[in-house]
Amino acid sequence: MLKAPKFWYIKKKSLYSQILYPFSILFRIGTRIHKIISIENKSPIPTICIGNIVVGGAGKTPVSMKICKLLQKAGYNPHFISKGYAGIIKNSLIVENWHSAISVGDEPILLSKIAKTWVGKNRVKSSYLAKNAGADCLILDDGFQNPSISKNISIVVIDGEQEFGNNKVMPAGPLRESVRRGLSRANAVIIIGKQSDQLKQRIPNTIPVFKANFEIDKNNEIFKGKNITAFAGIAYPDKFFTTLELQGAKIVKKVSFPDHHIYTENDLLDLVETTNKTKSILVTTQKDFIRIPKSYRPLVKTLNGEISFEDEEVLVEIISNILENFYVNDNSINNEKY
Repeated sequence: MLKAPKFWYIKKKSLYSQILYPFSILFRIGTRIHKIISIENKSPIPTICIGNIVVGGAGKTPVSMKICKLLQKAGYNPHFISKGYAGIIKNSLIVENWHSAISVGDEPILLSKIAKTWVGKNRVKSSYLAKNAGADCLILDDGFQNPSISKNISIVVIDGEQEFGNNKVMPAGPLRESVRRGLSRANAVIIIGKQSDQLKQRIPNTIPVFKANFEIDKNNEIFKGKNITAFAGIAYPDKFFTTLELQGAKIVKKVSFPDHHIYTENDLLDLVETTNKTKSILVTTQKDFIRIPKSYRPLVKTLNGEISFEDEEVLVEIISNILENFYVNDNSINNEKY
């Protein structure tokens, strides 16, 4: 599991990024070869891809959840499809309430609380199963760099604080591909948080940009002025810690785990011991909470909230127009393929 190196988000050149740069070239060559040899398959219903250019931490999952809610409000029946990263299940199936993060991954469990969610290595197969189950559109959480399934609209999510890090491709930096190459396939960009002038200049004028913020649930006001032991197993944990501090929490201990880390009983015992020593409250993210053993969940609080968009009506209109255009042009495919 990945834990983002600190040098990835240092703007100036670092020794590590220079040493790893030759491997970045190999990575870029490998991804291009993969794209060339991959066969793109069409989904039987329109697919909305929510992706990012950096490795994790941009906020695509909360954006996917919010867009799903907006589409449901507009009268659509979207389903999520996901590879189920870090889950052991590979064959396409629907996420049930008894599934765990070990079986299907943490993100699909979060998504399944909003709408029906399908996991599986073969996203195209999942798309047919979703159509047969009544979906009229799909939200692809991640998969922006996956050439095996076509997308009707691709939305790139950018965190305004981290932007593109040191602007280098893995492993020298956090980029999955070059910024230019990634944005060339984007139909829209969503920027969460601040939007610097430098970031604005990097996005072509032809791409609509929507500003978003992560709005904290009012119930989290209990953290203000409280001593907190904060822990997270996400790609960019500093963002979580900063959000807590902005809410007025006093973080006495910050504990980082690798991205998608499955918590053990020993992990929680160590964390609880820290809270006892520091007289603090144990707080984590909603995604991390899913990976905690159920017997320990009553001891942990979460930072809850959701994404809010400026000009959300315009965003929904853009997506709706593409969805309607799909059906007007009769792009449906025989759903008996799988």
